[in-house]
Formats: sequence, C-alpha cells, structure tokens
Amino acid sequence: MNPIEPFKQSNAITGARYDYTVTEKRLIYLALIEVEDIVKNGVPNDFFNKELTLFIAESQLKKTDQHDHRFRDYRKAVVSLRKKDFSIDKPDGGWIETGFVNGGEYTKEKGLEVSISKYVVPYLYELTKRFTVLDATVVMTLTSKFSQRFYEWCCQWRSVGKFKFTPDELRDVLLAKMTTGNLKQFVIEVAQAELMKMYEEGISDLYFTYTEDRSGRGRGGSVKQWNFQIHTKKKQIAQERASNADIVFVAQFLAQIFGKDSLLIDHALEALKTHENVKIFAQRVKDLQTSGKLDRTTNKAGYVRSILQKEFGLDGK
Repeated sequence: MNPIEPFKQSNAITGARYDYTVTEKRLIYLALIEVEDIVKNGVPNDFFNKELTLFIAESQLKKTDQHDHRFRDYRKAVVSLRKKDFSIDKPDGGWIETGFVNGGEYTKEKGLEVSISKYVVPYLYELTKRFTVLDATVVMTLTSKFSQRFYEWCCQWRSVGKFKFTPDELRDVLLAKMTTGNLKQFVIEVAQAELMKMYEEGISDLYFTYTEDRSGRGRGGSVKQWNFQIHTKKKQIAQERASNADIVFVAQFLAQIFGKDSLLIDHALEALKTHENVKIFAQRVKDLQTSGKLDRTTNKAGYVRSILQKEFGLDGK
C-alpha cells in the first residue's frame, strides 16, 4: 500500500461528532486506507469474517515524533480505541457493540501492528462507498486535531467551495466547551495557519480563509456565523492563467502603442507589478477600446503613458 496515495473517507465520519486525539484519528485513517486498498479489485470472500490487521512501519511512526522511540502516543491511541464503544445498528434490527481495535503490538525497529475488530470491518467498507477524497500524506502530517477536522471539511465541500458554522454548531460538532473568542483563536486560526503552511510548502493542495457575520450590541456585535472559503491549487492555477492572459494582452497592447522594441514596455509592466494591477489596467484598456475614446485620441502613446504615470506609478522621467 502506498501511504501517500489519496484515499476515501466517508462523509458519515466527516460529519460525525467525536473527540479523538490526533493519533487516534491517524489510526482510523489508516484503517480506511487499508480497507480501500484491499477491496479496490473486489471484496475477498472472507473479508467480513476476520479481523483487519494494520502494520505501520517504524519509519512512518518516526515521521510524527522522531524523539519518542517507544511511540507512546500510538500506545495511548491503541488503548483508547480499544476502550471506546462503537455502537452500530444493523439493517435487520440487530446491533453491534464493539471497540474499534482489539489490540496492538509494537516491535522495536520494525513497527506497530494493530488488530481492527471484525465487527467494524463491514462498517468501514460501507463507509468507503460514500466518501470524501483526502490526501493520506496531509492527514498523517497534521499536528492538530482541529486542523485534521477542518481539512476533512475542506475536502468534503471542495466542489462547493465553501461551508459555514455558527459558534454553537462548531462547539457541538467538535465537542469543544469554549467561548466564541477561544474557538476563533485556538481552533479556527490554529487550523488555518497549519493548513496554509502546508499549502505553501507544497504538502497540501488546499487551505481556507473565513469571514464573520456579526450583529447585536457592543463594538462590532457578536459573531453569529463563520463563513469558510476553500482555496485549492486548481483554483489558483486557473486564476494565474487568467492573470497571465491579462499580462499577454497588456504586453501586446503596449507594443502596439509604443513599439515592440520600446523600453517603456518593461517599465510599464514593472510599474503595474502585481497581477491585480495588470488586470485593472487590462480592463481600463478594454473600456477605452470599446468606448472608442482611444481611437479618437491623436497622441495615443502620450495618453496611455499619462494613465500609467498618474494611476499606476510609472516613473515620469
């Protein structure tokens, strides 16, 4: 199994209320990865009748904590998931009560083997049918449980591009007994900073920003809702392509006005500097062309140069 391949996580999990530690979530992610890997070419005959065995190589364990040579966080996670109750209602009216794992064994210099309850395996399989695509490298690297959860939501709502929570809704789904101010500081901003850092480092392909809806008394009112906007690499590429198209348009226009060998073209593009200013100038040119004003201007080069100097900071010398 390639641990860096994207895997599928059910929306039933991304929408669930839970309070797992970061390491517990990693083990659950690995279980879903393993199930997806096993059934990708068909479900084996005995798949639902036996425990699922996970093996995490020591090299992978070290990625999360190079200094803990006994991997105590994983030990705690195995203990906790063994004790946590999973209640499953069966379609025929029956039910299952089980722990997620039966146990685990760490072997020095080899890795950790974890046994997943056979009662959970069919449930995990069903969960993979309704999925959100996540990147295993990202979810295994995130250090905050809140970052993990926000990454799940960003992936879940990737195609929509946005999602929202009221403070009470966020408290409820995260089981977080915090004030609204602390939710913002210790949950949202922590997750935003970590996902942004991973995006900038090329580990993750998305991050989020947010705005607040406020109303009521007091300075600015109180937060009624947070609106989260998802930004993805695909969107960024599209935006850059659009900006590059503007640059090409502006460069061709300036060459037509000043001559293709004019040094003023480079100076003008330097004055515009940002893609946003290029876009604004490109729109200004299109408006001038559409209105016919540029065609009626005798000294076109002087007129365009004046716009660049007065509005975009072109050196007048």
